[in-house]
Amino acid sequence: MDIIIEGLEVYGHHGVADEEKVLGQRLLYDVRMTIDDCPAAFTDDVMDTIDYTEVMDVIVEVATTQSYSLLERLAQLSAEAILRKFPVDEVWVQVTKPHPPVAMALTSVAAAVELCRADFEV
Repeated sequence: MDIIIEGLEVYGHHGVADEEKVLGQRLLYDVRMTIDDCPAAFTDDVMDTIDYTEVMDVIVEVATTQSYSLLERLAQLSAEAILRKFPVDEVWVQVTKPHPPVAMALTSVAAAVELCRADFEV
């Protein structure tokens, strides 16, 4: 069973350029959490699954308590935090910076990471 969060908007102060760290910018998060055995599919009880609102709270906390230069670091720390707090078997996190401050026209840049509980010391 996959639980998916798409397009979570968080305002953060991340980037290599000084103005990104000072002014901040909108970041978009996409998250996919895999649960090998999800009783909620049969019980229809939120207590038997991952409450995605709690996952969003964890992401916001990671994104707003400290400033990082790279999206790669932000994605990694977000994925690690999810693995630490929730009983998921795998987690994939993508952090997207819409319209980054570069001298070229592009829609966005992003970094994504996928972690498996079996390969990660929590």
